[in-house]
Amino acid sequence: MTLVVGRIAGPRVSIASDTLLTGPGGQALPFQDGVIKSCMLPGDVCVSFSNSPVTAGRAFKDFTFKYPLGAAFNEVVTFFEQSSQSTGNDYMVAFANPARLLKIVDGKRVSSFSKTQWIGDQGAYSKFRTYEARHRPRQQQGRAINAALFADDLANSPASDLFSTMRNVVADRSAATTGGFVNIVSNFNNGFRYSVYSDMLYDWPSGKSVDYELLASEPIAFTSTDENSSFAVAQISPAYMGLNLVAFYFTSARNLFLFYGEANGIADRCQVFQDVPASAAIPATLNGFVRTDIEWLLLVTTPRTLNGYRLTPSINTPGNQLSFFCEANTFPPNESSTTVTAKPSCRVIDLGGLTGR
Repeated sequence: MTLVVGRIAGPRVSIASDTLLTGPGGQALPFQDGVIKSCMLPGDVCVSFSNSPVTAGRAFKDFTFKYPLGAAFNEVVTFFEQSSQSTGNDYMVAFANPARLLKIVDGKRVSSFSKTQWIGDQGAYSKFRTYEARHRPRQQQGRAINAALFADDLANSPASDLFSTMRNVVADRSAATTGGFVNIVSNFNNGFRYSVYSDMLYDWPSGKSVDYELLASEPIAFTSTDENSSFAVAQISPAYMGLNLVAFYFTSARNLFLFYGEANGIADRCQVFQDVPASAAIPATLNGFVRTDIEWLLLVTTPRTLNGYRLTPSINTPGNQLSFFCEANTFPPNESSTTVTAKPSCRVIDLGGLTGR
């Protein structure tokens, strides 16, 4: 199954989804056998699906053939209503400019005033809501706290909030219908592309109970040791809008996963590169595979301790303290504001003076 959650906030719309595919008997397939469940199409449209990647891929291909320059709103909706009727797929359709978001179920558009839409497994979405409402302990509760750094979030973008909740659903072993990576697609001023983030793990605050909820005003200095040391997962995007290519990088294992498709269609194939160091090696590896330079956007950061050892055991000023090391960054200086979000209990904290949402 699948979980896709989209949210619109003013001129911004973002879609979060898992990448899991299951085999016979419902057994989860390995990461590299997954699929990207959101596909960017001509006309600044992004369509996500639930059910069959095969029939969804055919629909995306047919749409591109029929509307190579894009289509009007009603034409897009009608096309995917008909596809849903014939395939049994559910779709979430997002428009970049102006931002719009809707879903199609059982061949019909679902009318809703909600700013959040979802398709996929009902049970997984129920978990999403309980995690977002802080009614369910996070998967790393008591062991670690995550800090997700988004390099390209624009004002009011819901991308980081969706990610911070979806990461817990994907990591929840009781949510057997979701898994793999957390894929985030967002609209920008000139279309859709994948967001760029780096999700890091820090140690659970010393002496705090398992049910502790972090306060932004508390003088806590975070460290990163043992299993959390240097651990991060990054999502990497082409700089060009509308390209259905996206990569994920594990910093500890130095494994790089590139999802791609045929003729810029659904990204249903994956190439795994092992022992890839960060810095310039990631763009070079990816460009070597696609045989062209598509100016990959990445920000790979890892949690570190100050002076190579530990953060100050305590700090006297209000606020949390942490440090991270930038392994690789291809964003031009001042290209966009950098947003840090930390969601140990789905709360937002200001980290090191950077903007928190």
